[in-house]
Amino acid sequence: MANIIDNLIAEHRRLEGLVRLLERQSTLRDAQAAANSALVVDALYYLTQFPDVNHHALENRIIGKLLEKNALAHELGSELSAQHATLALHGHELIQDIESLMRDENMSRELLEFRIRLYAERLRHNMAFEELTIFPIATRHLESDEWSAILQASPIRSADPLFQTPVHERFVQLHHVIAAEAGCSCQGAATNRRSHS
Repeated sequence: MANIIDNLIAEHRRLEGLVRLLERQSTLRDAQAAANSALVVDALYYLTQFPDVNHHALENRIIGKLLEKNALAHELGSELSAQHATLALHGHELIQDIESLMRDENMSRELLEFRIRLYAERLRHNMAFEELTIFPIATRHLESDEWSAILQASPIRSADPLFQTPVHERFVQLHHVIAAEAGCSCQGAATNRRSHS
């Protein structure tokens, strides 16, 4: 089912906005950085709650099916699964690190900035790697009944709280910033903000 791959690629395009935001926020200084730390926390929280739980889990099932068919080299499958596990672990650690910095607990701002940029680069690398390897291989080798089995094996995917309408209340500001950068009118976020005020 090409539409599953198309949906995953569309999610990658949206995640690229978060990668750019994290890279930019990691270079902010002093008062500006403090004011935007909540935005970074929201971005990381979203990444650990939606892509790590839904997006990467679906990709892991595709990897598993390709490995079953011997259509994907074991090393590639292991590398992609390891990337997902690393992203999940580091996302949670970064949230804790930012909270420590905000509480003035011995957290080096320079180290945190480096770790945020590293996390963003790992996410960018993961998406590019998947689009160059797993997606074309899956499109060539998986039959419709196998795509159906992948979907049936998955828990029901929750609605995307950041990129689907209505935007979840917690992510309205984050959505607005990303949409503004993309030149989107951001009507969904504005409507949602009014409905929760």
